[in-house]
Amino acid sequence: MKRKRVPSILVAIDGSEYSDKAFKYACELSIMKNIPLIIINVVEEYATIGYSILRELKKSSRKLLHEYKGRAESLDIRTASTIHTVGNAAEEILKVANRKDIDTLVIGSKGRNLKRYARRYIIQACSLF
Repeated sequence: MKRKRVPSILVAIDGSEYSDKAFKYACELSIMKNIPLIIINVVEEYATIGYSILRELKKSSRKLLHEYKGRAESLDIRTASTIHTVGNAAEEILKVANRKDIDTLVIGSKGRNLKRYARRYIIQACSLF
């Protein structure tokens, strides 16, 4: 028996002004359509980053996700959840979008971690879904 598919929105945040705008838009969509909101933050892992720096970045990521989830809940979005991951931002966002069968992906036009090539990569991949 097939499980009923639940539509959902995935929004990528990095604390930048652009991701904040994307988050606000995703919240509006979630409220308007009454569908779950998933908030993702990807910590970019570089070969040159040491363990202690990576640990601090992960801690900052979790804190940022907690803050954004609280903001969503303050808007009465009760179905908000968060995902923290490490890796290439574009690849990780697409992995999650594919795994969770995301209907709507919202990302900022610019940001700290999502470089121009990454946005193009996501847009091209999304057109393939």
